Amino acid sequence: MSDNSGRDESGPLVVVASPAAGLRKRCRQVLQHGYEVREVAHRQDLERTLLDRSPAVLLLDLALPGVSGASGISVVQRLRTLTKIIVLTATPDEREGIALLKAGARGYCDREIDGPLLEKATELVRRGEIWVGRKLISHLLEELTLLTERQRREAPGTSEDRLKRITPRERQIVELLSGGASNKEIAKRLNVTERTVKAHLTAIFRKLGLSGRLQLALFALDHGRPPRVPSGIGPRFN
Repeated sequence: MSDNSGRDESGPLVVVASPAAGLRKRCRQVLQHGYEVREVAHRQDLERTLLDRSPAVLLLDLALPGVSGASGISVVQRLRTLTKIIVLTATPDEREGIALLKAGARGYCDREIDGPLLEKATELVRRGEIWVGRKLISHLLEELTLLTERQRREAPGTSEDRLKRITPRERQIVELLSGGASNKEIAKRLNVTERTVKAHLTAIFRKLGLSGRLQLALFALDHGRPPRVPSGIGPRFN
């Protein structure tokens, strides 16, 4: 490993963007054994890194100068659309969390999150899942319920009509996901790769007119199965 970038060529790239040297160091120490970790302390350095590299995950401290809430997250996300952003904040707030998730963040947690939870959050978000605190989950469900009801009124066809659009294998995946299974667990259960599961989920979301795992869990409620919180949603902020 060279200098304070925590560079480890054996793993995916994770960028830690924060003006706080202590926070950057702690994140690097937690993640450096499984990831290549690069630290940046300024908005300009973050932009250069995103343009030069393609990080799997960005741990973005809201205290970074030049990042102003949801609008700042949207700008950063557009620089590298495939990079998944976990927002770190000193004062977690449900309303702010929802706004940041709508802006493109895939995770939202306290800056003081425990090391093992930070590692778990990073890996789950890297695999395409979501990490938020328990309090935020109920607010997300309320938001998604309202959105789902609006889409149901606007979308042509009933829920049953929409369900007919998916294949038997896709129905299996809907059933497993609504039961709380992760992509990895679904892949193991169906004896396929995680890449195949992700491809099926993309097709399912498109066919059903849904935007993600939580909406799919809510959709399952229309068909007799109480949805559980999809795997990958964190249990707490720290």
